[in-house]
Amino acid sequence: MLASRGADAYPLRVFSDFDRERRRIEEALHDGVQQDLAATVVALELARELFDSDPAAARNQLEELGAQVEGALDRVRALAETVYPSILFARGLTDALRSLDVETVGLERYPLEIEEAVYFSCQALRSRAVRARVWGDGAALRLELLGVTAVEDDELSHARERLAAVGGQLDLSADRVSASVPLR
Repeated sequence: MLASRGADAYPLRVFSDFDRERRRIEEALHDGVQQDLAATVVALELARELFDSDPAAARNQLEELGAQVEGALDRVRALAETVYPSILFARGLTDALRSLDVETVGLERYPLEIEEAVYFSCQALRSRAVRARVWGDGAALRLELLGVTAVEDDELSHARERLAAVGGQLDLSADRVSASVPLR
């Protein structure tokens, strides 16, 4: 198994991508989750005020609040999955890629930066492909997306850069994306 590479292995462009991603998350938290929680506090106060004077209205308010809280939880979970899927760290690529409907064969645990690069590349590109698979052949970790309806764009560029940061290469042909990340 390949030894973990230090932060100096990442080109400056990748760090600016990380910073851009951090700002996206901050905005999502501020504009989404924080607003949801503020609305929840207001709704709780209203229900509390109604509790003595109009219990039926308070009960209705609490039922609506339950739906609001469930919606907020769904948005938090969705945001958390874009940040880092806990299953990737805990159980590795095989289980993490299963959630993206990516076939896997012969995968082991690899250095975290390689697993992240492959996972997030698959996440970004999977919806464009009819079929996706990742396999290890001992010397490299390979990724293939078939039946791709894609053109060069930011998602493909980011996937290419992410894989290049760990020594990999991504290629696009007519209806296929393939990538290889060396393991030695």
